[in-house]
Amino acid sequence: MKLPVCTFDIESDMLCPSCQAKLERGEITSFDIEFSKWLLKRESDFPLLEKLALQRAVKLDGRIVVIVKKKSKEILEAQEDLMSEIRNLHGEIIIVEGPPKLRPIVRSFIAPAIEVGVNSLYLPDGSKESIVMLKEEDRERIPYTRTELRAIVSAIMGESVLFEYQDDRPRQPKAEEEEEDFFDQKMRELGRGPRS
Repeated sequence: MKLPVCTFDIESDMLCPSCQAKLERGEITSFDIEFSKWLLKRESDFPLLEKLALQRAVKLDGRIVVIVKKKSKEILEAQEDLMSEIRNLHGEIIIVEGPPKLRPIVRSFIAPAIEVGVNSLYLPDGSKESIVMLKEEDRERIPYTRTELRAIVSAIMGESVLFEYQDDRPRQPKAEEEEEDFFDQKMRELGRGPRS
């Protein structure tokens, strides 16, 4: 079984310098270690877990997101008793094949809806934040709230991902629009120059 932390570290309850550095950089969390330890203990009852490649495990409110390498998803899903144990311990299970890409991940959670667009911003601290725009008419079709989508997709991507519906964006007040129109009109008049 491939885990995000060394097997020796799990068995000795002490992180090696490499895994300690990954923990400090935020590449793994204490929950990754806890979940890896739990899975390792279950391997004797579920021998197919030997072929599992776990990348991350994220605990959210009432659910767990498990990010695995390709072909590992079917290994996990085939272990019905193990899946039941995970559900009993952590709630809803979301299994994602990594490395995750933003658009396919978003689409898997908002289907049958499709996003309008995705914008990415780079913040002053060097981190990245993405904003996913959704159609207002899809609000009822998407099975998750914006808050749930933000928590789940941000956890999967390891970066901040916000969700907005088109009608959520602030609109310009009419008075400002009228002022701009008046301003544009004056500029056009000035651009024509004095009349003879």
